[in-house]
Amino acid sequence: MPIDVDEVQRRKEIARATLAVAARDGARAVTIRAVAKELGGSTAMVTNYVPTRIALITNAVHAAESRWRADLEARVGDLQGKERLRAMVEWNLSTEPDDLLLRTLWVEMLSSTHTDPNGVDRDEARESRQEFVDAAIAAGAPDADLAADVLSLLTRGYFISTVEDPAFWTAERTARVARAVVDALVGD
Repeated sequence: MPIDVDEVQRRKEIARATLAVAARDGARAVTIRAVAKELGGSTAMVTNYVPTRIALITNAVHAAESRWRADLEARVGDLQGKERLRAMVEWNLSTEPDDLLLRTLWVEMLSSTHTDPNGVDRDEARESRQEFVDAAIAAGAPDADLAADVLSLLTRGYFISTVEDPAFWTAERTARVARAVVDALVGD
């Protein structure tokens, strides 16, 4: 008799195991076999839900998105205008260890686009840019589309920079950049 498995719950378990492997052994160590071992099961336990290494990483990154959303909302709260935009940018330029781990996985995911164009979630990037457009309009930016483009490139570029040299990008340094960029786009 087949075992009835909650697919959503299993994907969450796989995501947690993927993050555990990455945190302990690094992003390059994330494999279907390593995650199955972390879960204490066979590779079929993983591949029934995520068939490739990139799907495994994508699953972990997507699982983190709901936590990111809640964290962003808690950070910006009831802020309005320029303060909200600045808080959004500062949040995107976070230097938390969990964020650095997820950015490393994100870079791994992006590096697969030449072999697996479906491994990248373009909707997330577009939604993030739209959030910047909306916040820039509310902040009174003279060109909200340009502001959103600049902020999207800044934050996505920051993700890669923190993977390259995380010690350089301190919270103080990134907060200073966020203030300067928002001031330049919106005005003082």
